[in-house]
Amino acid sequence: MNRSLQQMIGLPVLLPNGKRVGRVLDIGFDEFWEAEYVVLDGGFGLGRKVRIAKWTDVLTSGEDALVVKDKDAIRSLPRKSLQRTFHTGLIRMRELPVYTLEGQELGRISDVYFRKTAGTQIAGYELTDGLLADVFEGRRRMYLPDGPKDLTLGEDAILVPASYERIMDRDPNAESER
Repeated sequence: MNRSLQQMIGLPVLLPNGKRVGRVLDIGFDEFWEAEYVVLDGGFGLGRKVRIAKWTDVLTSGEDALVVKDKDAIRSLPRKSLQRTFHTGLIRMRELPVYTLEGQELGRISDVYFRKTAGTQIAGYELTDGLLADVFEGRRRMYLPDGPKDLTLGEDAILVPASYERIMDRDPNAESER
């Protein structure tokens, strides 16, 4: 079973004593696009600072909340230091185009999937072809059978082998953004 990144956005972030320290605003990734930290709402300093919790400090990532190990797990960073994120950093995964190595566009990223049991490694992407195609045909899901090792994860696009086009599913009932 996979978990959608869009399902995580907005979840409360709690301490083990039940105190809420924020909500999930975004997810940050390392240079290999593996989840590295959670961006929390409620930044300060006129939008110059953001609050994060490293993924290693997340004790539980449940369906209804995330639990971090303690209040010291919440750190503040300059907003400009957010490099790769889903939708708030300098390099944004959302709306990033996906092309085959032969130059065919497969769509743009609208969501990211993680394996619930495997932690932070991306298991697949939900791709959009635009609003009309999404409404009439549904979004497509591209699962990564071998993980991201065959992908080129660039700043401006993701490149995949042509064979990935054949393993995509179309989901007329995709829940992302609904």
